[in-house]
Amino acid sequence: MGKRLRFLAKTAGVALIGFSLMGADAGTDRPAASSASQEDQTAEDGLVCPRETVKLPMNAKTSLDALFQYEPYLYYEFANPKLARVTSQGIAIPLAKGTTQVEVTASGYEREAASCSFRLQIVDPVKFKSASAPKTESGQTKLNGRKAYVNTIVLPQGMPAGLGLGKDALGNAEAMKAIVTRRQASYAINGTYFAAYNDEVPLPYGTLVKDGELLFNTGSVGTIVSFAADGTARLDEASPSIAGGFDGLYDSQRRWSASYVNRRAGSGTTIYTPDYGARIGTDKGVMIVVSGSKVIRVAKGENAKIPRDGYVIVNQRESLAELKEMFKVGRKVHYRVTYSNAEGRLVRWNDVVTAVQAWPKLIEGGKVVEKDGADAKRAARSGIGITKDGRVVMVTTGSATHGEVAELLRAKGAVDAMGLDGGASAGIYSQGVQLFTPGRNLSNVLLFGPDLR
Repeated sequence: MGKRLRFLAKTAGVALIGFSLMGADAGTDRPAASSASQEDQTAEDGLVCPRETVKLPMNAKTSLDALFQYEPYLYYEFANPKLARVTSQGIAIPLAKGTTQVEVTASGYEREAASCSFRLQIVDPVKFKSASAPKTESGQTKLNGRKAYVNTIVLPQGMPAGLGLGKDALGNAEAMKAIVTRRQASYAINGTYFAAYNDEVPLPYGTLVKDGELLFNTGSVGTIVSFAADGTARLDEASPSIAGGFDGLYDSQRRWSASYVNRRAGSGTTIYTPDYGARIGTDKGVMIVVSGSKVIRVAKGENAKIPRDGYVIVNQRESLAELKEMFKVGRKVHYRVTYSNAEGRLVRWNDVVTAVQAWPKLIEGGKVVEKDGADAKRAARSGIGITKDGRVVMVTTGSATHGEVAELLRAKGAVDAMGLDGGASAGIYSQGVQLFTPGRNLSNVLLFGPDLR
C-alpha cells in the first residue's frame, strides 16, 4: 500500500487567500473573513479541504494550491465550469459571479489517491490600493560621461500585472499602444525577444505565462520575471516541465508528458492551445484532440483544429495504435506544469499568473552581473528590476549598453534585474503617454494597472 497523504489546509478564513489585487501592505478591500476558528487542521488519512466557502473577487485570480501544503499533483474540477476555470498551474480564473462546488483529487507515485471538495464563491470586484503611488520620470542623465535620455517607471508592490499579445494571439505583432489600450493598462514595457525579420511568424523566443497558463516555452532554463496571484514580483532561473494524467490522477499507470506548449512543429511532444490559433499548423505526428477535458479524436497526419475549450497534443514518437490505446476517446485527460531551476530543484511557481523570460540577467542580489564584454555596443534598451521591498522598476533608453541599463536599474533600487528585448522593440508607456515608441509592431508586452482586462 502506498504512503498515506498528509496535507495541511486552512479550515477557516480562506476567503483571504491569493488575491491578485494586493501586495503585502496594499490594504486592499476584501470580503469579510469567516468567524470560525482560525486554527490549522491536519489529516493523517487523506486530503483536507476548507470547511468555509472560499471567496474570490471577479477581477482577481488565486492559487488553489495555496489552500493546501504544496503538492504539484492536485487536480481540480468545477461543478459549474461557467463560473470559473482552473489553469494547468492550479490558478482559479473567475468567469461569472456565483457559487460552485470544487472537487479536488490528489495523487502521485507511491501514493494513494485522495479527494475532497469545497465551495468557491465568485463575488464582486475589489479595488487595488497601494501604500505608495507609481512614479514616472523622463529626462536626460549621464551614462559613462555622455548624455542619454532615460524613461523610468517605479510601480508599488502588488500592482496587477498581465501579458499582452499582438492581436490577442501568438504569432501576431501589433502596435504597442494598441495592445495597451485594448487591455486598459496604465503602464507597460515591451516583453521578450521574438522572430521579427524576414517575414517570419512573430513567435517569442522565451517562456511566457499568461493568466496562470504556460503560453509558450522553448525548453531552455533562463531568467524569468514573474508575478504571483497576490502581485508579488520575483526573478528566477527556471524551466517548465509538463506532466499529464488521466481521470483526475497522476501515477505510474495514468501518466503522459510533453516537452513544449505552442512551439512550432519539431521533435518531442507539443501541446497546442487556442492561443496558438485556429489550427496546429502541422500534419506531422499523431494528433490527440481534447475538448472539455475529454479526448474527442485521435488521428495521424492532419492539421487538426484546436477546440476553443481544449487543446491538441501532437506526439511524434509513439505509433497511432499505441496512442489510441492510451488516449481512448471519451477519456478524461489533463496536465500540470511545474518549474525547475538549472540544478533541477523545483521552483515554487504554482502561484504565478504572469511571466516573461528574457536576457541577459543584469543584477543579482544587488550586484551587477552583466559585463559589457562582447555586447558592449549601444542600442535602444529596456530592462526590468525588483527592489528589496518588492517594487517593480522599468527602464527604457534610446542608447545604452546592457551594463549601463543595469546601473540605471540599480540606481533606482533594483536588487534583481534582467534585460528585455531592445533595438526597434524597445518601448515604454505610462498613463496614456507612449514615452518611448517602438520602431516595429510587438509580439508581447508586459502590462500593469488596477483596471487590466
